[in-house]
Amino acid sequence: MEGMEGFEYMVNPPELPKIAFGTSLHREVMPTSGPCMDSFMRSHQVEGREFPGPLDYDCAKSIGFKYPSNAGFSALANKTPRLPVIREQMIPPLGTYEPTPWILRAGYTFDKQWVRAPKWVTPGPSTYSIHNKYPNYQIETAFGSRRIIWPAVVVFCGPYNSAQCLTCHQRPIGDYFHSFANDKDMCRKCMHVEQDIIKNCSLGVVERCIKRREMKQYVPARYCDFFHDHGGTSAKTELTTRKQLRDKIRVENYLYRLTQKLE
Repeated sequence: MEGMEGFEYMVNPPELPKIAFGTSLHREVMPTSGPCMDSFMRSHQVEGREFPGPLDYDCAKSIGFKYPSNAGFSALANKTPRLPVIREQMIPPLGTYEPTPWILRAGYTFDKQWVRAPKWVTPGPSTYSIHNKYPNYQIETAFGSRRIIWPAVVVFCGPYNSAQCLTCHQRPIGDYFHSFANDKDMCRKCMHVEQDIIKNCSLGVVERCIKRREMKQYVPARYCDFFHDHGGTSAKTELTTRKQLRDKIRVENYLYRLTQKLE
């Protein structure tokens, strides 16, 4: 150590590489070339040059045609028509129609005719009683299940028609009314008279209620001669088919529900 007199010896610690997170070491995050690039990376590759010129691109295939086109124009020519296509207008041109002559009308209005607006044939919404429900069918039930829909018109079947009106003492013609409470009959003409009496204002409130309660006991009824021919015996012959009878009863059941609602 004799020859190294006057030499200051210093030991410097080695510099640690910056490889941890948050370092300032420059890394190549996405490669710009090489086998590591896929099609998605190439499509999103940013142009390295700021303003490349036309001669900077290397085109593998020539642009345009080698020889001019046989159509009479050069390559890369615009093939769209020079003038736009004329569209069909809704207004016909001059000379294709005859205009109506102009008529001078007076400036006053008393020479004009006033047309009354047509009246509504159908009734308004307030004329319908929508709060009133249709009466239900009279249905015979058995243990809670529906069995038979009773006809709206009672049919009496027998050798003879023994019905007799309580008021006029005549045999009713066609349909009539029968009361099962007192076993009495009443023809339609006498029933209409009784209904007019109930609607008369001269009748008292108590009398009107009693009369209306008595009339409600009468139900529509008829003799079976429209379907049976007894000939004075208990035997019968059907004049129409069973299907026609069922259709008749079905229509009557529907219509009598409407008459009960109107009443």
